[in-house]
Amino acid sequence: MKVVLCARNVKAAQKAVRSLPAPVMSQVRIQKLDLSDMASIEVAAKAIIEREGTIDVLLNNAGVMALPKREATAQGLELQFGTNHVGHHMLTRLLLPIITAKGRIVNVASTAHSMSDINFNNLNYDTTPGIEERKYTPWGAYGQSKLSNILFAKALSDKLKAAGSDIKTISLHPGVIATNLWRNTPRWTRPLLRVFITDKNESQGAATNIYCALVTESEFNGGEYLSDCQITEPNENGRDDTGRLRENLWEATEDIIRKNGFSLPEKLVAKPESVASIQ
Repeated sequence: MKVVLCARNVKAAQKAVRSLPAPVMSQVRIQKLDLSDMASIEVAAKAIIEREGTIDVLLNNAGVMALPKREATAQGLELQFGTNHVGHHMLTRLLLPIITAKGRIVNVASTAHSMSDINFNNLNYDTTPGIEERKYTPWGAYGQSKLSNILFAKALSDKLKAAGSDIKTISLHPGVIATNLWRNTPRWTRPLLRVFITDKNESQGAATNIYCALVTESEFNGGEYLSDCQITEPNENGRDDTGRLRENLWEATEDIIRKNGFSLPEKLVAKPESVASIQ
């Protein structure tokens, strides 16, 4: 495969690419993308549409975790919810018109989805007077964003099926991995990670991502949640048996994007000739 490596930090992406075997390096293109800024998402999506033309697999793998204090995206959203969920939702919606007929959309969630529910009265832990009060906690905000990843995969799967599309979308827990995702946790805890908390190294942590991206499409009906390369069940909110949570989140997310002045394709899976309408 040719890989488009999207990265907020282009220098870090270049360093990662240089670490690859020479024959592989030529197959990787770096695309600047900051999922905490909708303007950056729009620019990146246009560049990918123009340069790649089609996509077989979209792996939504960016993450911000356990920020000690509430921080905000360029559009004022709580940073974890805005990056981990809204950013991926927007990017996926913009790129859907060029995803191939039996393509795959893989969303990296987490077992941390069980650490929070979704409060539609205050998704952003906003402190503005008149908005329902909601105390910010690092893991609560992260948990909300990861639950949102699971619900997004389920909602998108429902809508793709209704549109007659064979694109499959799923979510997964990659494992607990000692990467720089932990950089926002207290320094004194980091030496303990590999001993008491993490259960996978980086290669093992990538395994379920790769499995979900490449396994035969007949393995999935769409909307499943996986862990250790196996279909498993998220918690009750993640299962969302009635479908209400996922639909409410979809509508709220689309509304957030549009209220910030950004457009999304009217049709979920546009015909090729309609791609120009989002450029």
